[in-house]
Amino acid sequence: MKQNILVIGQGGREHAIAWKVSKSPKVQKVFVCPGNAGTALENNIENIYIDISDTNSLIEFVQKNNIVLTIVGPEGPLVEGIVNKFSEYGLKVFGPTKEYALLEGSKVFSKEFMENYGIPTSKYKRFSNKDKAKSYISSKKHPIVIKADGLAAGKGVVVSSSLEESNDAIDKLLNADHSDFIVVEEFLSGQELSAIYVCNFKGCTYEIGLPWTKDYKSRDEYNAGPNTGGMGAVSHPLCYEHKNEIYKLYLDIEKIMVKTINGINEYNKKSNTQYLGFLYIGLMIDSANKIKVLEYNCRMGDPETQNLMLTLENKGLDFLDMILNEPVINIQDLNIQDFDQDKKGYCCTIVLASKGYPESYKKGFYLDTEDIIQTQNIKIFHAGTILDDNKICTTGGRILTINVYAKDKEQAIDIAYANIKKIKIFEDKDMTIENNSLVFFREDIGS
Repeated sequence: MKQNILVIGQGGREHAIAWKVSKSPKVQKVFVCPGNAGTALENNIENIYIDISDTNSLIEFVQKNNIVLTIVGPEGPLVEGIVNKFSEYGLKVFGPTKEYALLEGSKVFSKEFMENYGIPTSKYKRFSNKDKAKSYISSKKHPIVIKADGLAAGKGVVVSSSLEESNDAIDKLLNADHSDFIVVEEFLSGQELSAIYVCNFKGCTYEIGLPWTKDYKSRDEYNAGPNTGGMGAVSHPLCYEHKNEIYKLYLDIEKIMVKTINGINEYNKKSNTQYLGFLYIGLMIDSANKIKVLEYNCRMGDPETQNLMLTLENKGLDFLDMILNEPVINIQDLNIQDFDQDKKGYCCTIVLASKGYPESYKKGFYLDTEDIIQTQNIKIFHAGTILDDNKICTTGGRILTINVYAKDKEQAIDIAYANIKKIKIFEDKDMTIENNSLVFFREDIGS
């Protein structure tokens, strides 16, 4: 019997998840709350307009529409306890409870957690007082990293290269409107890697490792400019090293994942539950291949998800099977699954953003994407968009992503850039005043 699925969220991550799940032969229909222009244009997907903070209305919708499974996309509802509330009503929901979502919800908690459970990470100190924080950083070698304690949609992190910039970051992040605590960390250099696991309904030891990806957090080329939610993602270059190197890396990352899952389950042992949902481990690999954890997320990354969903589609894998894992599927980690098979492939994801993002930016202008021919290898995932009389209108800083899967790196990157340049931008709804200066994208994704 085919099932109805609900995906909660409105960004590119949720569009990609809904699109991939909708392709499962087990699925009747996917609802997305609230969704965006992209999900509105998809077959077999329907947007619903309920405030995602109105948990009672969401529960009522799930009950009335025979929703078999709800997948929570963004971190906010998870940290606020949406999974706890759904579970009280006996509803099947994929995501960690608020007790487990602390891994992402508090930078202070996550750093102390790593320290307590022997998980390698950067040296750090936490502060609740601006003067003490400024005194501490005055003698520290720069660059350093300053993080707000709570959720900040990818924009609560400052990589500071000077004392003046650090003092400004402390003033900005440590205040009543933003955060009661900050974490000051040593700056780590090396190769970043996003390792995302599907911690499915079968429980501990059944986690499935998705392909490693590399994302681009800085707004500008060559990792300059302010931190963002993400300006692009690619299949991680370390996936193409000699298989012995990949396996060694896999084992090291697997140890971190196991320590994390066992640790957070131990921490929450009184709840009689286990970690359920996506686990994102942001890693830094130095020149000696030593690994340290940069951060945890209790949901999938954005734009890594868009990259991953197109990759899974081209590998012929059912994402819903990974989430349910009933019956158990024969996949442990996709980074070592295809060692001796020619199934590598490469995926490139480029974000189109509103000029000025992540600071103030203009909204309400229009896009024409009709010159882009979407195929199994080329896909647009929307983020900050709505449909206005069937025309695509912008509502957010990150507008959409162009995603391309190809046999090799150069081909994927070239096709992605060729397609993002086909998008036309208009100031007016009648689409008579073209103005491509309203948007931008990084020119170095994949380098």
